Amino acid sequence: MPLLIDGHNLIGQMHDLSLSDPDDEEKLISRLRYLAERSEKRMTIVFDPAPNDTRIHIGSGQSQHGAKLTVIYAHSGRKADDVIRSIVGEVKDRQGLIVVTSDAAVADFTRRCGVRTQSSQDFIRWMNAQTSAKPNIDAKPIGSAKEVINWSDVFKEPSPPPKSGKKPAPPPEKKGQRRSEQLKTQVKKTRGLF
Repeated sequence: MPLLIDGHNLIGQMHDLSLSDPDDEEKLISRLRYLAERSEKRMTIVFDPAPNDTRIHIGSGQSQHGAKLTVIYAHSGRKADDVIRSIVGEVKDRQGLIVVTSDAAVADFTRRCGVRTQSSQDFIRWMNAQTSAKPNIDAKPIGSAKEVINWSDVFKEPSPPPKSGKKPAPPPEKKGQRRSEQLKTQVKKTRGLF
């Protein structure tokens, strides 16, 4: 079931993240990316634009963070609440969506549209239970695009030697190699006698 998350509302309810932290959004995105992959849930998180936001917003302000997590930053002049209301108003599968927020106005609008809500506190409890559960040893680690590029440089296939047009010389015979071949031939001959 997809989750639509009020990002700054969630951060404001967390004990180990703070809205005053300049990296609060990235830290939450990292946790949610891990959680989305682990729980097999699709999640969309919506953030307000930061004051003096210098990020370039392309199209709708969405970015994919893995197959299961989409991040949306509201454009300047809009709030995350407006974006959430817009998504809820346009969604076709209202029974298949849960909005995570503790904002009373957003939660009330969401319920009036026939979409379920979950409080940020309840979501945090679920999140903590998921991350403290025994890890799935079959799960593959999730890396960022930058990590994948770095590791692909480390494990790069060696380039083949240049072709000179000549056939490579046979490996030099090791001392006693010819003798061992003779012995193998003699053993094959003698086995037929018995």
